[in-house]
Amino acid sequence: MKRVAPLLLLLAGFLLMFGNCQKEKPKTEEELYTMAQEAMNKGNSQEALKYYQQILKDYPQSTNNYKAQFMIGYVYSEQLKDTVKAKEAYQKVIEQYPNCDLVESAKWMMGNAGKGSLDFLFSKKDSSKVRGKPKGTRK
Repeated sequence: MKRVAPLLLLLAGFLLMFGNCQKEKPKTEEELYTMAQEAMNKGNSQEALKYYQQILKDYPQSTNNYKAQFMIGYVYSEQLKDTVKAKEAYQKVIEQYPNCDLVESAKWMMGNAGKGSLDFLFSKKDSSKVRGKPKGTRK
């Protein structure tokens, strides 16, 4: 029995040291974007959010983080219909990345969040667009 105990300790130590060799390597930023897009295409919004958030966490110095932050807002707005969280995410784009090319889009999305996919095009203020003709056209 005295010979077995040291062997078991040695085996346990070996497993602790090398047992995690199968651990998955960290994903690249590009892989995470691809995985997020695939999740969105499959309608798996929570998984897409997880990947976009992982991009922000794992690559904090990336010059593309504003895109991940914008997409978090998009998923909340368009897929999960959570306008509060969507607006929070878009606000972060505006505040944290004020010079990026998605600031105007983030502002627009904030202003139209919760209005439905095309409802904002046919607001009651301008019903002339409902028929497809702007006011003042002759055709």
